[in-house]
Amino acid sequence: MIQLTYLFEQELSAAIPYQLMRAGMTDPWLVICGCKVLGIIDQVEGNWTQIVGEDIPPVVIEKMGDLIDTQQFSWLPDLIKKQWPRYVLDVIVENLQRYEIICHKEACNKSFKQRFTLGIHALAQRESALVFNIRCFQKSDSYLVIKAPAIDRYV
Repeated sequence: MIQLTYLFEQELSAAIPYQLMRAGMTDPWLVICGCKVLGIIDQVEGNWTQIVGEDIPPVVIEKMGDLIDTQQFSWLPDLIKKQWPRYVLDVIVENLQRYEIICHKEACNKSFKQRFTLGIHALAQRESALVFNIRCFQKSDSYLVIKAPAIDRYV
């Protein structure tokens, strides 16, 4: 499950906190304000829209979508597949810190592990600690690559 908090700030009013929750990467987002479920939003044909529930202002839905789109789990899987197309068949986001990478059955695990371990630090956000469970398609063995957060030397 993935959870985000979106603060909608209005002039002359207190910010309104919304909780956005998603069970899996293909599921739409549940929108909660306080203890009340307001509805469900999803990206339909490239636009964020409310598909169920009470009326949420369109500007709020758009800003929630912008927040979701900027999150690492939204763009990192495609970036990994583009970076290593000969190796990576699919990337599954398990949660904010954990990803599963499924390699093509003919991919060389040793070669990919070396390339991926070095390359993921350049692709992923520096502040995030991430765990990648890497498996070959239709094989039972797997291994973990852990990307520790980078510490800036100039702080």
